[in-house]
Amino acid sequence: MGEESILARRLNRRRFMAGAAAVTLGGAAIATLGAQCDPAIVRRVVQAKNSGPPQHRVWVWQFSTDGEPAQIAANLAANRLGVMVKTHDGTDWMSTYDPHPMAVSGPAQVQTLANFFESRGVPFHAWCVVSGANPTNEALMAVAVLRAGARSLTLDIEGGSGFWYGSAADAVAYGNVLRAGSAYGRVEISIDPRPWRVYLVPMDQFVTFTDGIAPQIYWDTFNSQPNIDRYAAAGYVAGPGGITPEFLLDATRQVLSRYDRQIIPVGQGGCADPATFPRFVRRAWDDGMGTISVWRYGVTRYETLHYLGQNPAGLAPQPPPLPTATARPTGTATATSTPPNTPTTTPSPTAAPSQTPTPSQTPTPSRTATPRPATATPSPAATGTGTP
Repeated sequence: MGEESILARRLNRRRFMAGAAAVTLGGAAIATLGAQCDPAIVRRVVQAKNSGPPQHRVWVWQFSTDGEPAQIAANLAANRLGVMVKTHDGTDWMSTYDPHPMAVSGPAQVQTLANFFESRGVPFHAWCVVSGANPTNEALMAVAVLRAGARSLTLDIEGGSGFWYGSAADAVAYGNVLRAGSAYGRVEISIDPRPWRVYLVPMDQFVTFTDGIAPQIYWDTFNSQPNIDRYAAAGYVAGPGGITPEFLLDATRQVLSRYDRQIIPVGQGGCADPATFPRFVRRAWDDGMGTISVWRYGVTRYETLHYLGQNPAGLAPQPPPLPTATARPTGTATATSTPPNTPTTTPSPTAAPSQTPTPSQTPTPSRTATPRPATATPSPAATGTGTP
């Protein structure tokens, strides 16, 4: 389901009309409504009033790894896509890890990047990793990012090393500070949706103060026999193709069905078979998920960006090609892709995004925390062989 229809989701007519009337009457009425009903409903009304048409988005981790901002902007603008730039990790701005001169060093740089991308026709969104080590300061940084011009902020809270390790109380504290500073800002959470991992984080507490859920649908990374077995143990039996985009989306829809939030699935941009990405987009649409995002720019083929440009959010995508036969995995699967040419600094809407950088380009941070790269060998957590 796209943003254009989110108001209708599980809202009866009376509650919707009350919210719409509050927006019409102004801030005082919104405050009154907020005291009388679920704050998430009020946020939906306000966000819908202030948002533009829905657009698919592409994640950017580090500019030194993913590519030059001008090149990224040119390719995304040519395909009517938004960008999601990582702004901070815990309480560290991304310039701690990314040596690129345009890496985020604070709110002023977030504003610079927002103006940079928006002026080139690319809606600017942000994302960060939240650890829970210092909920107050992490939430204040999130507020600063939203106030600096990000249309939305996605919190990567998947459980595991380098990600969220706080308590449920820490999540509540984070949400209280965030909403005190940004009552109506669009905030989403990105999670590992596998049934045995989704509740490694305090989902109920995070969902309360956020507006959408972005499950990581990494069909190549998750396509291993241990994952197939654990899905089966949880009641989700994969077909002969193993872990496919269709299987993951259908299972994830059921796992998240208890939450009254929009689902914006994250597709595996570096998938080994490019034909699987249109299948992902089509099944997402069939499952009521009309807007998707792509992890991540630096491993995604230009043909995938072009496909998304031809099949924009909120509209039924073109039918995908017939599924290709894939062998059922016998162990840990590694997703690979053929690297395209590295982009130049001169923007060109037809240039391919860069792939994995050379060692001299890759920073060596003291720690890194990001969704599992699509081209990396899955960690024990990714394959389901580690401690759940």
